[in-house]
Amino acid sequence: MKSKLIPILLIFISITVSLILLEIGVRLFLPPPPKLFENYDDTYVCSANMGWVGRPNYQGQLTREEYDHPIQFNQIGMYDTDHALKKPADTFRILWVGDSFAQALQVDETETAHQQVENLLNERLGNEQKQFEVISTGVMGWGTGQQLSHYRELGRRYQADLVLLLFFMGNDVNNNLPGHALTIDGFNCFTPYYPICDDEGLDPDAWSYIPGLAPAWGACGVGQKWLAEGAGLIQRNSYLFARIEPLLLAWQERRMYGQEFGLPFAALYLPDEEPEVSYGWQVTEGVLAQFEAEAKADGADFAVTTIGPREVMWLASLTEDQRQSFYQSDPSFYHAQVDYPNQRLQRFLNEQEIPNLDLQPPMLNYMTQTGTDLYLPIDRHWTADGNRVAAELLVDWLVGAGLIEAME
Repeated sequence: MKSKLIPILLIFISITVSLILLEIGVRLFLPPPPKLFENYDDTYVCSANMGWVGRPNYQGQLTREEYDHPIQFNQIGMYDTDHALKKPADTFRILWVGDSFAQALQVDETETAHQQVENLLNERLGNEQKQFEVISTGVMGWGTGQQLSHYRELGRRYQADLVLLLFFMGNDVNNNLPGHALTIDGFNCFTPYYPICDDEGLDPDAWSYIPGLAPAWGACGVGQKWLAEGAGLIQRNSYLFARIEPLLLAWQERRMYGQEFGLPFAALYLPDEEPEVSYGWQVTEGVLAQFEAEAKADGADFAVTTIGPREVMWLASLTEDQRQSFYQSDPSFYHAQVDYPNQRLQRFLNEQEIPNLDLQPPMLNYMTQTGTDLYLPIDRHWTADGNRVAAELLVDWLVGAGLIEAME
């Protein structure tokens, strides 16, 4: 037995040493790996458990065509002021969860919806002894799975009374599919994902996505998961692996939906669903149900509000004649329904008895009545007015739905 093991051990050591030398050579003599996705070296850091999160205490100037202002992240990398982990006495805490709409980098932090919700609640219901506190954990590009992962890692430690999840219909479903990524510090940062496993439903434990390995998509083998976890350590740290990633990604492209449209999320608005759309919804619904269960186990209420994309708001604002003219110019949208995915999500949330508010109808009504565009034309996120109107609608709903009561 000993004579057989020694050659095997020597081969393993030789392969390991060779790979280490190759890694050193790649780092010393080759340029950095190609940046395959949107690059965010300055503002974000890669996390094995969450994909990416804001760089703690980052300060900089955010300059775009439609806005130019300084931004500063707090000590946990969020576009918000710092909050103590321990909840102060006589304070009602809301954990604000979402993606770039929740983060709201397009406006000054004082103009964000999360800050205005806090201000409005304290103005209307608070007093010197009783206060409301909104803690933002919104991060650009996050899907619902990343939001759940962050809640497990840190969010639940804030002891929130209410977890309020802002769901963006434009990309949250797609972002919950395997392979969602950014490029950060020279590495392609892939988000952990939650698969649906045959008839067992959602696997509540996140999986690592590794280029070249088929992701769990129905079949979820234990060995497959272990292999992905081990390979994940290499993928996140090896320049050698990063050099071959473009070949692996080209060989095994990510499964997404709506690629035949200029805007992929358009596929959500067609009643005839692609397989990827149906699977994305299964994952999304499974994650939302898991999120609610964990929030309630922590003693918090859980609620969801839905945000519509700017393009859908524009289509919904057209007259019937204008809409028919648009359909003639792009027949693929003829069967599109501007509220189809919103209603689908609402049905699921109602079945789960999760309080929910669809912001699309009241914000569309405000735009129609006042002529004020609540979305930036190019950036497509909320303007300062959009953040203000969303905050006002949310406060009215939170109080009206009994999720927040006047504190005595």
